[in-house]
Amino acid sequence: MKDFVKQDNLRALPKFLALVAGFTVLGGIGGFLVAIAAKPETLEAIRVGMDRVMNMAGPWGIPVSGVVLLFPAWLYYRSARRLYGNWDPDMEEGAEDEIRRRMNFLLLLMLLFTNLETVFAFFFLAASFQYTYAPLNVVLFLIAMACIILLQQKVVDLTRSINPEKKGSVYDLKFQKIWFTSCDEAERAQIGQASFQAYRTTTVTCMIVYLVLTLMNFMAGTGLLPVLVVLVIFGALQVSYLLACIRACRRAQR
Repeated sequence: MKDFVKQDNLRALPKFLALVAGFTVLGGIGGFLVAIAAKPETLEAIRVGMDRVMNMAGPWGIPVSGVVLLFPAWLYYRSARRLYGNWDPDMEEGAEDEIRRRMNFLLLLMLLFTNLETVFAFFFLAASFQYTYAPLNVVLFLIAMACIILLQQKVVDLTRSINPEKKGSVYDLKFQKIWFTSCDEAERAQIGQASFQAYRTTTVTCMIVYLVLTLMNFMAGTGLLPVLVVLVIFGALQVSYLLACIRACRRAQR
């Protein structure tokens, strides 16, 4: 057994070291070239240009993103609702499973679009405090969040209509915990697979953003606060994941 472990490590180590060395060289070359090209007047022109874009686009960010993302989300909900109208508990098992599958797919797409709108709404809200349209964006933000919460409530209510065993309300502060408790083993396994994929994606994203922010601090003097924020997120992700594994291991030993 130990020989297999050692062989796997020896087989993977050269590729890993080559990959690290390659990215290190590319990062050094890229940073050197960017530092040469990034003259103070160029950076100032970029800042001025971004200010102009945000001044023009900022007040329209939340309503435009809301129409682009929330309207399709509502259409997905209507489609799922129509499928639910065709659903009958007494229908054949294969037909019932097909309707459930299609409804779940549409509702997941709806949640994806509402979550994307949440990201855009929070971004334009934060940007508004740097410019002159903060009161307007605060009102638009509250309207957008109300629409998002209402749509997500529709998803939960419709899901519970076809799955009476499901429990929880989106207005309950412990909704996620209650909902997870009401899921069966197969659904919990799906949640676990999705969570692990999200963990991997977030880990890689944090490292990429860390490198980008470190490079920006080197050439534009953005400071260490953005880097610290990314590392706090990365640390919270890693620690919470490992603590959850430890708790799960202890529960399995009881």
